[in-house]
Amino acid sequence: MNTIVTKLRANLSGVAFILSLALLFLQQFYASLAATIVIHTLDAVILLLIIAETFLPMRHEKYFQQYFQKHAALCVSTILFCAAFIFFKIKIGFIPSSPELILMFALIKNIFLFGKIIKNTADTAGGTERVMLNPAGTLLVSFFMVIITGTFLLMLPAATPGTDHLDFLTALFTATSAVCVTGLSIINVATELTTVGKVILILLIQIGGLGIMVFSFFGMLAFRRKLSIAEKLTVSYMVSEDDMSGLFKALRVIVGSTFLVEAISAGFLYLGFSRTMGVSVETLGFAAFHAVSAFCNAGFALFPNNLESFTGDPIISLTISFTIILGGIGFAVMYDTVRKIKTETQNVFKKKKTTFFLPLNTQIVLVMTAGALFISFAAFYLLEHTHAMKDFSLHEQYLGAFFQAVTLRTAGFSTVSFASLTNATLLMMIFVMFVGGASGSTAGGIKLNTVAVVFAFFRSFLKNDRTVIIKKMSIPDEQVKKAFLILGFGLTIVSAAIFVLTVTESLPFLPMAFETVSAFATVGLSTGITAQFSIAGKLILIFLMFIGRVGPLTILTAAGKKEGSDTVEYPYGAISIG
Repeated sequence: MNTIVTKLRANLSGVAFILSLALLFLQQFYASLAATIVIHTLDAVILLLIIAETFLPMRHEKYFQQYFQKHAALCVSTILFCAAFIFFKIKIGFIPSSPELILMFALIKNIFLFGKIIKNTADTAGGTERVMLNPAGTLLVSFFMVIITGTFLLMLPAATPGTDHLDFLTALFTATSAVCVTGLSIINVATELTTVGKVILILLIQIGGLGIMVFSFFGMLAFRRKLSIAEKLTVSYMVSEDDMSGLFKALRVIVGSTFLVEAISAGFLYLGFSRTMGVSVETLGFAAFHAVSAFCNAGFALFPNNLESFTGDPIISLTISFTIILGGIGFAVMYDTVRKIKTETQNVFKKKKTTFFLPLNTQIVLVMTAGALFISFAAFYLLEHTHAMKDFSLHEQYLGAFFQAVTLRTAGFSTVSFASLTNATLLMMIFVMFVGGASGSTAGGIKLNTVAVVFAFFRSFLKNDRTVIIKKMSIPDEQVKKAFLILGFGLTIVSAAIFVLTVTESLPFLPMAFETVSAFATVGLSTGITAQFSIAGKLILIFLMFIGRVGPLTILTAAGKKEGSDTVEYPYGAISIG
């Protein structure tokens, strides 16, 4: 009990930050007297918590003057915060009438509290090192921090046109969708965000696609800063690189290939957009935005009808399609494929030929990607060529079916209206979205690699093989267990979310299930009902997007015990199966 009290006392700013986030939800009910009283009461509690965290440790000092000298910056910042806090509360009044003052007060308060949490974490003796030694936990915290920061930025008046600004829930949903590279939106990004807002959005997408930690560590290594063992462990976990000596090379490949592919894609998109939008800086901005959104598999578009105006445009459709595919197969697969092509090309002109065998993981991803694209393309075309695409020409039907086959696995772009899709198509798309892209990529879902291992297990079981075999290579039991763990976790989370949404929402079941899987798989395709979800429904979708981006395995690893508990062997028990 004493330990819990001590930890709470050391993290009073964390408690205050949680209360402050809760207030952001309550502020939309300011018209209610009861809500107004609760808001002002919690604000008073927050102020007391900050004062207590700063000045309570003063009791342990023999002379108060020594404490102020040691913690001058902390004391001054707290006093300034308290002064600003009281000033805004007086100006706002008991029943506020100025939304601008409320927004400014909320931003100042939450940014200050957020900064204190980061500083407290960094100042804790050994705290940073302990966090870094838990890579899964570090990944969760980094994504959460970026989402919260993005939420506050999108709430700024400069992010939206006119005098209105995004409320906290809308900004949180949009920031989560961007950082988790999903693409679901409850606002029209094309019209409800200014240029500043769109720049904030694309930065969140880029950071979310690569990961804030990847950017941070790449910067450290680029400037020749040596990483600790804990930091190297974290990087190796995030880039799936077991050899720590090759971390900088792995990071360089990831960051370099990202910007190269995005730049090439932006160039082609500029050619396509300029035919209708003209040659201008704005057109270049549109091209860059969609290139980043496509490679990071985010699916945000700057047109009110997504990309339905470009259904028959081969330059835009194919450029975005192949950019999505590259982002969805992963950096390691791209690197291996380029090496293979380079080796085979050199062999044509060399007398002495060299051999480069594609790793098993790369072979699986390429085969599964090609198979998934073909099946999705054929199914979408056969189901919709007489329905949603009945007014398209033949080449538009093929182009539209291929584009949707690509995007429904991982990115929320669409060139076909989803309003007239058949139930069979929606159900097919749910299964494809749930599978997603490749491990180690910007895609979501349970991943193609997981499905390949699960299928291989059943095939080996039917053939009565002792081990799981893929392409004459045995798969370790540990990886087979992880595959089934991810599959089971994904099915459980999605099923539970759909069940809860059937209670909280009054929307059609199949479209609602579609939105749920789209959020979990970070696809972002929508049947158009996202904005109709209640507050509870939107929070569930936010939760699903977060889990889907960081990955079920990361969640389970962060929550699991760090030490093994299988040192004791128990007697076997017989259970009837089947």
